Amino acid sequence: MNTNNYLNNLSVLAFAFVAIVVIVNLFTTNNYGRSNREVVELVTSADPILTYHQLSAIARGHTGDYLLVDLRDELSFQEGHLPGAINIPFANILESSSLRTLKRGNQIPVLYGNQESMAHTARVLLLSKGFEENIKVLGGNFETAMKHAIEDFRPSFANYREEKARFDFVRFMGGVAPPAQRQQPAGVIPAMRQETIGVQGGC
Repeated sequence: MNTNNYLNNLSVLAFAFVAIVVIVNLFTTNNYGRSNREVVELVTSADPILTYHQLSAIARGHTGDYLLVDLRDELSFQEGHLPGAINIPFANILESSSLRTLKRGNQIPVLYGNQESMAHTARVLLLSKGFEENIKVLGGNFETAMKHAIEDFRPSFANYREEKARFDFVRFMGGVAPPAQRQQPAGVIPAMRQETIGVQGGC
């Protein structure tokens, strides 16, 4: 009898524990507004980069349509930030107060941080929460933006971004592939040519 009572009590405790875990999850887990597939489609549908040329215009007060959001920690933000920016540390981006701040008004959030990848990650998280796809990411990072867009705008950095594709000839050559790429199917090494070069003159 004692064994049965012990097992009954144990099963009741186990059930109660599971019920508590489920209830806690219901109230603490972030509810996402989009599926992973929808988020991927939004991420790949358009380039979200805000250029340094656009940032320079924003800093001069030529447009009030954007809200600059600094994703760095509070101490870094206090030491320096882009003009007019607000601070929402990356770790707090999905908190209710942060989401309310970003939804306030009709301004388009422009995310930036210590690396461009940090801002892209924050954008993906916000898209998954149901934010509009027009959320922007500032190319590069805080230091490069201050140096090349705010302190001294340089046209050569107008479209700067930190994560450029490497060796992407089609992109760098304006959509024109090199001859070797046009003549050979993908994954095939071009055939080598042997040339004889005649040399005239000498010592």
